[in-house]
Amino acid sequence: MKIQNKSLLLNFSGYTIINLLNSLTPFIILPLLTKNLTAEDVGSIDLFTTSTLFLTPLIGLCMIQSLTKLYFTVPDKSKYLSVLATAVFLLSSTLFLLVSGILFLTDLIKISLENKLFVLLIVFYVFLSLIIEGYLLLKRNEEAIKEFGFLRLSKAFVDIVLTIVFLFYYDDYWARIMAMVISSSLIAAIIIFLIRKNPVIQFMWDKAMIKYILSYTWPLILHALFINILNYVDRYLIGDFLGMSELGKYSVIYQICMVMSLFINSFGMAWTPFFMRNMAENSAGFKPIFKQTFSYYVLTLILGGSLLYLIMPLIYKFYVGEDFLVSKEIYIALLSGYVFQGLYRFKINHLYFLEKTASIAQISFVGAMVNIGLNLIFIVKWGLYGAAFATFVSFLILYLFTELKLAMFNRRKPIY
Repeated sequence: MKIQNKSLLLNFSGYTIINLLNSLTPFIILPLLTKNLTAEDVGSIDLFTTSTLFLTPLIGLCMIQSLTKLYFTVPDKSKYLSVLATAVFLLSSTLFLLVSGILFLTDLIKISLENKLFVLLIVFYVFLSLIIEGYLLLKRNEEAIKEFGFLRLSKAFVDIVLTIVFLFYYDDYWARIMAMVISSSLIAAIIIFLIRKNPVIQFMWDKAMIKYILSYTWPLILHALFINILNYVDRYLIGDFLGMSELGKYSVIYQICMVMSLFINSFGMAWTPFFMRNMAENSAGFKPIFKQTFSYYVLTLILGGSLLYLIMPLIYKFYVGEDFLVSKEIYIALLSGYVFQGLYRFKINHLYFLEKTASIAQISFVGAMVNIGLNLIFIVKWGLYGAAFATFVSFLILYLFTELKLAMFNRRKPIY
């Protein structure tokens, strides 16, 4: 079978454009937040988004992540998709109702009404995100890039408009949070309507299929939890040790450096299904393409990080504002961390394909523990730079341990 690169290039180009337009959301919203809200409010918004990422693997049990591999290998796709959709919907909606009851019908959690609403909206936002991201992952596998782009960009557009409108009337963090929740609710409603119209996906329960899905995804729950610790525990420690104002500054520079993720995510959206499909159909013929692609990928990451470093002073001067300025050592460390994060995400696909999800969890556990230890030591000692340095070292270790695991499996049976 001859491997075609045309679909990879077209999909990468398409996803790059979509993600570029979608990434305008934080960049359009960021100056609105920094000019209209305090650093403490920006820190509260970051705490909301960070908390949703921590809870997502626990609420959804990472079941939608099975689409990454099982979609290409399960013989009966209709049954698989139906059972998966049913399980995710029932699980997340049940947990949302349970949390609602605990918060508002019992006295088990003694916090203010505002904080109860804050917590409930975090859980509800996770529920919406599972619906949206699961469906978009399915569209990526189907190479339905037009539908993917329409849903992704529609959400971004509504998000921006609602944020602008709400900030006109409200001058606290609730303006941004409500815009996020309402825009996600609208897109999730559209997706539920599309699923109900799709004859392939039905309401179905199959114990054997659920067991198979969970056997693949249960280590990914730990993996996602550890990766979120690695990515976001510094936020909680900065807020605790340095205060919400410093957290707001760190949140801003982190978002700017996330421009690197535009390329990483765009490439990953096109590459992962391309990789899985070709490894399943023609792994031997695919090896040269894999090695060549990785070489170009490394070069692009380094060039992209270097360019962003050079223009960073201009971004602060003309876009963000001097009140949120941080030292250049901080964004050097974060940009370097993103380079190794990109390398890690490229190579980890092999372990997903081999269904070595337990090894993936082990790697992320090491990265998370290193990250916690370094943050506890260096945030107190070096402030925001300590958090950035811990991020860099953690992603470096994550990549090196991935290469080590792949080398071990490669010695047993050549995989690339």
